[in-house]
Amino acid sequence: MTIDTNSLPFVEKLLGPRRADATPWLIWHSADGERIELSGRVFDNWVAKTANLLAELFDVQEASELVFDLPVHWKSLVLAVAAWHHGAAVITPDDPQSATAALWISDRPAGEHIPASADVLGVDLAALALSFTGDLGPAEDYNAEVRAFADDYYPQPVDGGLSALRTANAELSYEQLFSHPGRAQGTILVSSELGMERLLPFAIGQWQAGDALVLVGPGVEITPRLLEGERVTARHPEH
Repeated sequence: MTIDTNSLPFVEKLLGPRRADATPWLIWHSADGERIELSGRVFDNWVAKTANLLAELFDVQEASELVFDLPVHWKSLVLAVAAWHHGAAVITPDDPQSATAALWISDRPAGEHIPASADVLGVDLAALALSFTGDLGPAEDYNAEVRAFADDYYPQPVDGGLSALRTANAELSYEQLFSHPGRAQGTILVSSELGMERLLPFAIGQWQAGDALVLVGPGVEITPRLLEGERVTARHPEH
């Protein structure tokens, strides 16, 4: 494989300008009443710790394939951006190659749908979960492990032609995913019901434009109080 050594690390270019920023980057609302606010600085810290975990526990590197058996959630966005630090491919379970992927990241890590040959990282999506509270099986525990890893990650350049996001119906390379910044709109409300394949490209584009995202989970009522409290200035076109 030919590596373009002149290419900048895509995630570093995204996160670097907001690394010291205390203003909101991503705000999560769940139907259970959770509200999690991550500034640019806090999001970057979570991504760095997660990138180090992926490298040290699973040897994730350029062109590794990671199956994201997760709903859209603030933790799944952190995990995806961390995977892209390495030049890995984020793929959905419906992708034909998911059965042979080396690593599955799942909130159902003991499920029979996960190939026995795969390594598994279990993720409990509860906001305050310090360990996985269900059946972890033989999986590694993301919640219990991630805080122990380093706060900084120093990425290498990534080949822009590699697959960054792949589903059964579509594929985006790193160049395609990171080369289309959106139009700045301020603070954008977006629903998790879009799914990973649509939300991730939208998030990358709007973050590149300098926007913050307010991500609402299934069943969250969009009230005037929520919109005013989060200072929402725009909504995703499908919301």
